[in-house]
Amino acid sequence: MLWVILLVGVSGLVGGYAAERATIPKLQYRPGTPNEVVATCRQAVIAAARTHAAEMGAELIRVDATSAGEMRRTRNGQRAPVEVGIVYGRPSGREARQGVIECRVGARGQATIAELAGATR
Repeated sequence: MLWVILLVGVSGLVGGYAAERATIPKLQYRPGTPNEVVATCRQAVIAAARTHAAEMGAELIRVDATSAGEMRRTRNGQRAPVEVGIVYGRPSGREARQGVIECRVGARGQATIAELAGATR
C-alpha cells in the first residue's frame, strides 16, 4: 500500500512538471534579425504583455522571442519579424500565446510593436 501511495505521489509530481513544461511555446528560429534587435523588441513585447495581463486579470509568466526572418528598411527605420511566445497565468491555469509580430525599430533604436494581436496561435 505504501508503494502505491509513493507511486501516485511521484506520478503527480512528474505529471505536474510535464504540464508546466507543456505551456512553454516552441519558437522556430529563422535567421535575419540580429539578437540585439530581438532583445529590444522583446522588451517592447513585455511592456505590452504586462498591460494586457493586467486588463485580463492575469499574471505575465514568461516572454520568449527569436528572429523570424530578414529585417527590412523603411523610411522611418527598420521592420523586424520576431516570433514571440507569451505565457500568462490565470486562476484556471496557464495560457500560452505565440506568433510572429512586426517590430518597428526607429533610427535611435527604440522599438514599437506593430501588431501584438498576431501572437495568438
